[in-house]
Amino acid sequence: NKYPIHTNCSLHQARMAQQTDDKVTPLVTPIQGKADWRSYRAFRLSNGVTCLAVHDKESKTTGMLCHVNVGAAADPRSLSGLAHFCEHMCFLGSEKYPGENEYKRFLSNHGGRSNASTSMHATNYKAEVLA
Repeated sequence: NKYPIHTNCSLHQARMAQQTDDKVTPLVTPIQGKADWRSYRAFRLSNGVTCLAVHDKESKTTGMLCHVNVGAAADPRSLSGLAHFCEHMCFLGSEKYPGENEYKRFLSNHGGRSNASTSMHATNYKAEVLA
């Protein structure tokens, strides 16, 4: 999938997401090392987003990473920097958080933070809050 989201949420939260979206497709659980104490649940939402819920009972934060398989190498010659520009635009407002920096304020008020990065072939958006 082009737009996977990897999230460190509880398995309960993953089950709730599956219950509220009637077209959630369970996916194969990732291979886990013998020393890995975390629990995993992989699924695809009806909008095509692939999710991996990771439950780590020892973590003090809950986080999310959205990996988009488009980066600076996809910029048209006439619009150099477009991918990086779009990365920044995603934090300027949304329907739920319409004001500039409103999303960052929301995260900060919950002990969290966000960041993003653009490489040649991918753009990553990440956020975390206290669990």
